[in-house]
Amino acid sequence: MKLFTFKRGGVHPPENKSLSEHKPVKSPELPNRIAINLNQHLGKPARPLVKKKQEIFVGERIGEADGFISAHVHSSVAGIVTKVEPAMTAVGILADTVFIDVDKEKTAEELAAFYQQTPADFTQMTTQELVEKIKDCGIVGMGGATFPANVKLSPPPDKKIDTILINGAECEPYLTADHQLMLEQPDALLNGLMIIQQILGVQNTWIGIETNKPDAIQLLQQKTDTGRFPGIQIAPLKTKYPQGGEKQLIAAVTGREVPSGKLPFEVGCLVQNTGTAVAVYEAVCLNKPLIDRIVTITGFVNSPGNYRLPVGATFRQVIDDCAGGFRDESRVKTVINGGPMMGKNVRNLDVAVMKGTSGILVLSDTEFHYEDEGPCIRCGRCVDGCPMGLMPTKLAIGAEYNRPEDLDTVMDCIECGTCSYVCPTRRQLVHWIRLGKPIFRNASGS
Repeated sequence: MKLFTFKRGGVHPPENKSLSEHKPVKSPELPNRIAINLNQHLGKPARPLVKKKQEIFVGERIGEADGFISAHVHSSVAGIVTKVEPAMTAVGILADTVFIDVDKEKTAEELAAFYQQTPADFTQMTTQELVEKIKDCGIVGMGGATFPANVKLSPPPDKKIDTILINGAECEPYLTADHQLMLEQPDALLNGLMIIQQILGVQNTWIGIETNKPDAIQLLQQKTDTGRFPGIQIAPLKTKYPQGGEKQLIAAVTGREVPSGKLPFEVGCLVQNTGTAVAVYEAVCLNKPLIDRIVTITGFVNSPGNYRLPVGATFRQVIDDCAGGFRDESRVKTVINGGPMMGKNVRNLDVAVMKGTSGILVLSDTEFHYEDEGPCIRCGRCVDGCPMGLMPTKLAIGAEYNRPEDLDTVMDCIECGTCSYVCPTRRQLVHWIRLGKPIFRNASGS
């Protein structure tokens, strides 16, 4: 079996996926109240459309896209709006948030109705109809970036897309939500991919899956071998981090390199996540907005697993109700929105699940050790490990000492965390590089 991989840099940290691997997706009991942030996407936050005491239904639009790079936000439950006000989000910023008291019985009935209907025939729809459906349902990239899918699926006319890539790598340690999604909803994934093919007029399509998921590779290979999904091929990927990075996936499968400062369509490629493809299918064929997603809850909890969570459920509620709570709260050191390499610590457990929440990771004093930074010893490990071919130590020093002239390549950093992971003196390189990006933008006027 031919293995695909990117050639520059990368690491193989401990996978730690066995905690939740192969655990079927479960749907928890609905919470009594949810809080839906209106910045569920990259770009400008949505404008609130509802007000206090308003009764709403499942899938109702509660936030209006406010600009070209923006996305609609919908209610994941039926109930009554109790307030609309700014609240802290899982990514650490304040955003307008709609708080809803949940009508559990009505929510269950209305949610079930999406799946009880006969799926629409997407082959009879025009490209414009397909893109409008995706836009109306608020679909965004679910691999973490949350870029509005309708915008990504409408490349400039002069940029010809000839290859579609689906990211099924799930290279982050601990996370298994995408793996389980591929095992449980392969037809939805493949039909979503055919919709994307139809929109772009492209059949050359690859699903990249790391070899630590052999059952997903085998299942999707069997499905595509039937001939029902023309043009779709499976690309087994070497298990290596960050194999699922957009530019790394393109390099691994096509051998093309996206130029500095450019986007994948510059080399004729478009990349989407597996969850996005399923959401596209549900939007087009079931008219279901992006109101829930599969999330891995794992680490130092009693019942690690994969759970279909409504957007707006709080971390505290799902850790308790789904994962059985912490094993020992006194030993919990941090809770992360996402995985350990690219995820961000949450400030408190009352933040809500968002469209981009792929995992909720709880780390104890055994897994998490904070160590003071030491000086750079010029060992070069961060340079060898960087999958973008950058000099992380130079960029970090440029940010730390406010030297924009040393930050010329900072915008190419994908913040994968490889440099921080390999640094023997525990330099917080990604932290400094994140700070360096606005320093560079302000200095360059970009």
